[in-house]
Amino acid sequence: MNRRKGSTAILGVLVLVLATVLSACVPAVAPTPTPTKPPAPAAAPTQAAPKPTEAAAAAPTQAAPKPTAAAPTQPPATPKPVTIRFASPGALSDAGVYIAIEKGYFKELAVDVKVETVQSAASAIAPLAAGDLEIAGGVLSTALLNAIDRGVAMKVVGTKGGAIKGFDASQFIIRKDLIDSGQVKEVKDLKGKKMALANVQSGAEAEASFFLKQGGLTIKDVELVVMGYPDMLPAFANKAIDVSIQNEPLLTTSIEQKLAVKWLPGALSTAYGGEYQVATLIFSEVFAKNVDAARRFMVGYVRGLRDYNDAFVKGKDKDGIIAILIKYTAQKDPAVYAKMEMSYLNPDGKMHLASMKIDFDYFKQMGYYTGKLEFQSIVDTQFIDYALQQLGPYK
Repeated sequence: MNRRKGSTAILGVLVLVLATVLSACVPAVAPTPTPTKPPAPAAAPTQAAPKPTEAAAAAPTQAAPKPTAAAPTQPPATPKPVTIRFASPGALSDAGVYIAIEKGYFKELAVDVKVETVQSAASAIAPLAAGDLEIAGGVLSTALLNAIDRGVAMKVVGTKGGAIKGFDASQFIIRKDLIDSGQVKEVKDLKGKKMALANVQSGAEAEASFFLKQGGLTIKDVELVVMGYPDMLPAFANKAIDVSIQNEPLLTTSIEQKLAVKWLPGALSTAYGGEYQVATLIFSEVFAKNVDAARRFMVGYVRGLRDYNDAFVKGKDKDGIIAILIKYTAQKDPAVYAKMEMSYLNPDGKMHLASMKIDFDYFKQMGYYTGKLEFQSIVDTQFIDYALQQLGPYK
């Protein structure tokens, strides 16, 4: 019995020795993981790694902008197309809009401008207030102020024609026989004379009042006659009026037909300190709130204004710009454009606010406007400001 136990012990020792020898001869192999203990995820070593230094921490941030850098190669978001109805009496001072249409500036900005013909700028105020138009041009007037005062938040947003030396498209003219005979020599000699204006209680009347002041007269010292610009020509011929404010191209026509002469040329802009804001662009309340579309329109419009100035100030593509004006206005004779004074259109779209304030104050002094509006509340320059941010100043 003891011999059997000893043999068994010896056998166990031999087996253990043999297993040890065999394991030493087999190459080391990584132990196969059991299904219940999957290998640690790749992120585990990172999580367990020591806290990165500040430089290492910054590395992912430096790499992040790579997708953004490629963004400019992607096409920009397409702006939502918009249709804009612009009221125009076919005035030369609407040149900025005409040029932007024909040159495709509006189209590039997904803006489709439809020109709606109106008899006069003043007649566009009612449909503008009603939302039947998006944009119109016009002088500062009590009709406009009263409409805004009633809650129709229209905004005066940019230039649509002014007067400076050499660009006096709106001037005082007087019957030629009154000058030739010496009946009228100075402004004070207009006392009791008949003065024709396209409208009253508006910028035209304010201009006349400011002009008469130079001779110590007021608006009550003359007889005001309201009539359209075309009607002034036969009225001069029939001696039904003595003096008027006339606009191009009828201004040149009056002179060429020897019905009248320019009187104190440049008196209008000179009287207002060198520049006078004749007319402005007006946005309807709804359109002014559509800021994106209004901004796009203004960018295209200012580009049109700059082409106009390139043509009539620098002589660049003048014939091409005249061809556009001939298409849209009543003045169809290219030769006339060499004779008449063009309207001043500020190439940056800016308004001459000082002269506008003078007219505003006149309406209040005369009692034409009795509301509570302040001048600055009717003017909104944000759209012009945006256009200049995109285009830079005119050079």
